Amino acid sequence: MNELLIAIGAVISGGGTGFFTFLFMKSKYKQEVEKLKVEVLQARESADTTAIENDIKLSNHYKEILDDLKARYESRYREFEEMMNRKFKLLEEELRLKDRKIKLQQEEIRELKRENALLKKHQ
Repeated sequence: MNELLIAIGAVISGGGTGFFTFLFMKSKYKQEVEKLKVEVLQARESADTTAIENDIKLSNHYKEILDDLKARYESRYREFEEMMNRKFKLLEEELRLKDRKIKLQQEEIRELKRENALLKKHQ
């Protein structure tokens, strides 16, 4: 009977130890799962933060490109405007020269008419 009690006591103490080990491990696994959940959330937040930072950098890059494009456009526009103003001035000058030439030719025609009229009188 003693042996039976010892055997039962051993089974009960072994079972009790196993039961307490089971409870401890269950608690430990729950803590590990919670830790993993927190790590996943932190990783997700980190990825979101990185994505936001990348978007900000990209938008700054696009802004720089647009600012550069604006500066280039304005520079080209000023160059074009200056070129057109020079061309306009040249055309005005050419027109003035043509007007002078026409006046000189008209003056020459008048002189030739006078000369022609004088020659007709002397004949």
